[in-house]
Amino acid sequence: MAVTFHRAPVAEIAPLTLYRLLWLRVSVFVVEQEAAYPEIDGRDIEPGAELMWAEDASGAVLATLRILREGRNTRIGRVATAADARGRGLAAELMRAAVELLDREAPGIPILLDAQAQLGDWYGRFGFVVAGEPFAEDGIPHLPMRRTRLTTERLVLREWTRSADDRAFLFDLYRRPEVRRYIGDGSVMTDAEEVDALLERWAARADGVLGVRAATAPDGTRLGVILLKPIPWSDGVGADRPEDIEIGWHFHPDAAGSGYATESAAAVLELAHATGISRVVAVTHPDNAASQSVATRLGMRAVGLTDDYYGTTCALFVSERAS
Repeated sequence: MAVTFHRAPVAEIAPLTLYRLLWLRVSVFVVEQEAAYPEIDGRDIEPGAELMWAEDASGAVLATLRILREGRNTRIGRVATAADARGRGLAAELMRAAVELLDREAPGIPILLDAQAQLGDWYGRFGFVVAGEPFAEDGIPHLPMRRTRLTTERLVLREWTRSADDRAFLFDLYRRPEVRRYIGDGSVMTDAEEVDALLERWAARADGVLGVRAATAPDGTRLGVILLKPIPWSDGVGADRPEDIEIGWHFHPDAAGSGYATESAAAVLELAHATGISRVVAVTHPDNAASQSVATRLGMRAVGLTDDYYGTTCALFVSERAS
């Protein structure tokens, strides 16, 4: 029997179809999972909320999910498939359609979801990564997950995952003296397990458009790291000052000279300003002429040397735009 896919806000869904959608959700999340909670939670009628669903020729709802458009993020939830329709890939079709829609609509804006823990790998197929500590909701273990995707002419900027390939690239990147020379104290990674701690720190910094992204070619070749995150003040400096946001870039030597750092950083800098971050800074070691050239190409203003950040002397570049 033919299956069709649909998307609409609650106010535009025919009453019988809406009844079937909500019946499916209650059947799965309340009855099947034995969780007594308010499935009809009021969020379906928020501004920007939409339901997506698959139905057969008889009008039976086979699978559904919900899209929410929040202030700093978008969100997918209430992903459910009728028991007799499972194994047909219908939920996957809805997920692909939802992320493609949100990527087109709000490039670079994170998509969040709270996954039941046993489904974490399934959501990983769509680019979602764990972005926080596990938690229990109505007695069911959950994982907060996040997905971002921003494209440029030659690049894809996405979340770092715990995949073997991502981890191997990061270890290879940060074990190289020429990459670490101007980062921190210059020490290199010596153990691949250090990557796990690094990924944990990066996950903790993800907030709205803030986070640490992988820069890859469209074919998936990993090229480098783009950072957009709060920058730590030096001791005794920032007590009465608003938090500054830092942009940074670490690229593999094999990608040097191709303009990838400038291209990816320009996209992230534009995203930051477009989402209300009026001031973004970049700091480099005073001797790091290559990174200073990137900041200049981005149109960032050279301010000179500063001791305000990281407890050391840095060359400071600033990009400011009225919010």
